[in-house]
Amino acid sequence: MYDVAVLGSGIAGLSCAIHAARSGASVVVVTKGRLSMSATRYAQGGVAAALAAGDSPELHAADTLAAGAGLCDPEAVAVLVREGPERVRELETLGAVFDRIDGDLAFAREGGHSLARVVHAGGDATGAEIERTLAAGLPAGIEVREGWFSFDLLLRAGRCTGASVGPPEGGVVTLEARHTVLATGGAGQLYAVTTNPAVSTGDGIAMAWRAGAAVADVEFMQFHPTALHHPTMPRPLLSEALRGDGAVLRDEQGRAFMVDEHPMADLAPRDVVARAITRRLVERGLDHVWLDATAIDDLPRRFPTIWAASRAAGYDPTTDWLPVAPAAHYLSGGVCTDLDGATTLPGLWACGEVACSGVHGANRLASNSLLDGLVFAPRVAAAIAAGKEGPDPTGVLRDVARLGGEGSPGPGPAATLRREALQRAMTTRAGVLRDRDSLGEAWDALGGDDPQLAPTPTEAAAAELVNLTQVGRLLVAAARRREESRGTHNRLDFPEPDDAWRGRIVHLRGQPDRFVPLDAAAAGRPGAHLPTGDPLVAGEGRP
Repeated sequence: MYDVAVLGSGIAGLSCAIHAARSGASVVVVTKGRLSMSATRYAQGGVAAALAAGDSPELHAADTLAAGAGLCDPEAVAVLVREGPERVRELETLGAVFDRIDGDLAFAREGGHSLARVVHAGGDATGAEIERTLAAGLPAGIEVREGWFSFDLLLRAGRCTGASVGPPEGGVVTLEARHTVLATGGAGQLYAVTTNPAVSTGDGIAMAWRAGAAVADVEFMQFHPTALHHPTMPRPLLSEALRGDGAVLRDEQGRAFMVDEHPMADLAPRDVVARAITRRLVERGLDHVWLDATAIDDLPRRFPTIWAASRAAGYDPTTDWLPVAPAAHYLSGGVCTDLDGATTLPGLWACGEVACSGVHGANRLASNSLLDGLVFAPRVAAAIAAGKEGPDPTGVLRDVARLGGEGSPGPGPAATLRREALQRAMTTRAGVLRDRDSLGEAWDALGGDDPQLAPTPTEAAAAELVNLTQVGRLLVAAARRREESRGTHNRLDFPEPDDAWRGRIVHLRGQPDRFVPLDAAAAGRPGAHLPTGDPLVAGEGRP
């Protein structure tokens, strides 16, 4: 039996493994692909942290809260921005090489940020540099299992005791651990157009939900507004740093339209930009708008990854406008955790994109994703080393933990569509713009109110499809019930935010979905729910 089993090998998983091993724990890292195949390597923009002159954790917090559209947990945000600078410096001590100007760190500005605070490497290859650094920094005692698929969590007496995993040659074996850490990333493969790699199939969220852990905020799938419109999949990402350096979005008539949408124009938060683009695509029958980056000096050197991807697609970004459209990019919700990454299931921890820590709210601020992994993964390792066994009522779990749920197995997984059919249904019916009818059609495509049940598969591709279906059902169920528009959740039939919905929709297997108002959670007042964690019933039209 291992002390710590880490499922996933991105920035969160490797950071947690390194810190856990430093504390003397026996650690195994299980990843279904190669060590370097996580979504981390695709991150271009960089890491947001208050390291620049004139910046501060308070300013970073203000930008994060503004982007989160009223659903961030302020306590979690405070942890993120306060500990972030130290974790970036720690990466440098491990060997990460960030871009510098005259010896000082170079900072970029991205959408939603009030100033330049994004640290980057290789221009637009930050994720790859961080992944390289962390993989090279793994202590010799850590066991790494590449090509091993995690099927389900093991449960004993209401506690997670490891996972059932499959080696590359097939079959299923038991991996026992005193503590199991989910660092499996997001679920961008729910959609036909995504910037996420093929491995991003929501495995950790689905496993945690099946085991009885609380899941929340999954209706908030963030769509990156500027993915290169090209058949390549995952779609090449055109970093927001381009707009930070002067690139401008233009419509089919060449007009710079973001000046009419937001005071920050092309540097507005991602949800605003994605919504503005998608509305034009729908109204005008277009499949893309244009990103004009021709005014950026020395673009091939400053953004070598984007330069290479653009040239491979037949464009010269120094002279050509680039066709762009939104693509599924980042899931702001996930498995509910306290400020140390503990879930509602003892022995199970989560960090990175798979987790709902409260830092992202309804819309993640650009370049806070890598920081999230860097900050909260070491907190998981530290809590385990300190002997922590279960969640505290902090952050998201101030109120969610009181909803109960002790790992009740509930019904089996729903029968699934083919992967392509699922992705089509989610893209056309539950994408950037949604309404009651489209979400109802997505729900029906995913099995409806009475889905046919199927046994849990023991083959990786089939298990991924089950996981995508289950996470898709959670996303659509929450999106149907949230009758407002907030952050990345845009309802055409409820186009404005509604304070009555300022809270989290929480999913517990075997129980009705429940609404937890954020005001009560933020105040930390037991019994102050509005309405007392009532079950949600489809079609009620109220929180």
